[in-house]
This record gives sequence, C-alpha cells and structure tokens, in this order.
Amino acid sequence: MQQAIYTKSFTLDFTHCYANGLLKYSALSNMLQLTAADHAEELGFGYLEMAKAHQSWVLSRIRFEIEKLPRFLSKIEVQTWIHDFQGNRSTREFEVSVNGKKMIGVTSFWAVFNTKERKSEQLNKEIDPDIVLKEKTATRLPYKRIDATTHYDHSFAYETKLSDLDIVNHVNNVKYTDWCLDTLDSEMVLEKPFHAINVNYIKELRLGQAVQIRQHISDSIINFGITKEDRTVFLMEIER
Repeated sequence: MQQAIYTKSFTLDFTHCYANGLLKYSALSNMLQLTAADHAEELGFGYLEMAKAHQSWVLSRIRFEIEKLPRFLSKIEVQTWIHDFQGNRSTREFEVSVNGKKMIGVTSFWAVFNTKERKSEQLNKEIDPDIVLKEKTATRLPYKRIDATTHYDHSFAYETKLSDLDIVNHVNNVKYTDWCLDTLDSEMVLEKPFHAINVNYIKELRLGQAVQIRQHISDSIINFGITKEDRTVFLMEIER
C-alpha cells in the first residue's frame, strides 16, 4: 500500500555529528535524501525504475527551518510527503523529530532530469493524486529564488573530485553545502545552529571542473555563490 506520508528512523552516530555533538548539516541533508529516495521507491518512481527511462530526480531548491539540531545518539524520525506535483517537477516536504517533538522543517523543489540528454523532462509515470498533500506544509516560509547579485568579499578556488560525485555522475547536492561551510571559521558553524538555510541548485557540476566558492558574511545573513567560468551554478543563503 502506498503511503502519502513516509517515515524513516535514524540513530545519530559519530559520523553524523560535529565535534560539538550536534547533527551535521550535510548529514541532515543526506538523511532527507535517503528518506525521499525510499519513499519514491515505494511509490514506483525510485532510482532503479526511473533509470530504465534514463531519468532521475534532481534537487533544485530547498529551505531548512531549524528550531534545534539533534544530538549524538538521538533517535530521529524523518517524515516526508509530496506537497505538489506538476509532471516534470515536484515539491516535497520533510519534518525531523526527536521523541515526537519537531526540530526541523524542510520544503524542497525537485525536477525530473534526463540523464542522457542532461535536461528536464516529464516523469515517465503516472502519480496517484491521493498521495499529493497540498494542504500540509512543513515550514513557515516556502523555498525561494536567491538573489544572485550579492557582492562577495572572499573567494576560494576548488576543483571537483571523484568523492564529490554520485550515481548520476554529477556532484551530489550535499557536497556544495560542505564546500561552503568549510570556508567559515569553525566557531561560526559550531557555536549555535543556524535559524534557516535557503539553497538554489542552478547548474550541475562534473568531475575535474574548476569553481570559485564566493562568500559574504553580515550580522544576520551569510551568502555563498559557486561559479564556474563566471557563471553561477549554486547559491546558498544562511539566516543566522
């Protein structure tokens, strides 16, 4: 039986946590990705099924709203559901809870991607409208388009590596966040959780490509932009 709301549990081990014992933002993103993948598999449009039609889901935009980060050894529950579906794109929501208490809400926008043509297209499968929960949201604000005209103060060179790639042969979405956070002073990441994180994935990156990780820090916002040959491929805005 297809579940409109899918739940997956995780117990936080040492690989999931920063030195302060709190869940890493990249580990959180991985858990969301795994939960979404399992739900999609159950609904009949998981990786293996879509690969038959040379298709895959790719993340385009996401917003995290963080009340609190779970700690080492916490058992967390990730719930996910489809909020909207429009043929070649979908909005998916997530809630992360510990002992029944919601700690993190996430809203995300995904596109159907042809892995041979490297472009968006219609999903090669019908979706039961009963699994689309248009009235149920996980965040106060929706994901957004981030302003690409930010003035950046610092820039860091990076070249994409084999360990950055996933099964679709492009840089996995989690890697971009790690690259950006690694440019910050550790205290800025570890001292207290960020209130919210907005992310836009604009263009895919492949192996061996040279990029610039650009950074601007203000009292309330941290902005990142990743560019390849002066073209923006990724944007992130952190609300402190």
